[in-house]
Amino acid sequence: MDDTMTKENIIIASLRLFLMRGYTSVSLIDVAKEVGITKGGIYHYFSSKEELLNVAIYFFLDRFEEKYINLLNKNKSIQDTLECLLVKQEQEEYVATLLGTEDKYNIDYAHSGIEIVRKIPGVLARMEQINATFCELFTKKIEEAVQAGQLKECVDSYALAVSILAMVSGYKSLGEQFQTEPMRKRLADNMWQLIQNN
Repeated sequence: MDDTMTKENIIIASLRLFLMRGYTSVSLIDVAKEVGITKGGIYHYFSSKEELLNVAIYFFLDRFEEKYINLLNKNKSIQDTLECLLVKQEQEEYVATLLGTEDKYNIDYAHSGIEIVRKIPGVLARMEQINATFCELFTKKIEEAVQAGQLKECVDSYALAVSILAMVSGYKSLGEQFQTEPMRKRLADNMWQLIQNN
């Protein structure tokens, strides 16, 4: 296994453990076991657990943003994009594939997020930048649909994009009953109706 692959395996394994179990509950020995190397092998790439967390979180955020950008830049209608975000949950599927987790709901983003924000200065600003990028791209998609006559003139296309982001991000905090595929389909259909009738 080459150096780049080993380093990336360490980053992904640590991400998986940090997000599933929490930063304080994971040791470098745990990460080493997960990767199949020695703790000393980790020190070849990272000077400390704190450095590994920092690199791993920015690695994750960069890829998550890239996934959003690719999804929103595709030549898809707003309705199809909502379907991808809410019903198919493409970004969650991507994260599950990236981290090698089969069950996409075994990651506790809320508690992990709080812990990570406390540990890494600047990470909250990076997360806000990703949200701003999402809103700008979705605003553009809305405005293009208006120009093409697919939607009525919006009162505030940016506010609508923010509302969509809030729904995509927020419904997960409501509990399992709101995360079933039929419920996600209802959410996507309802948001599309609201967009059409703004």
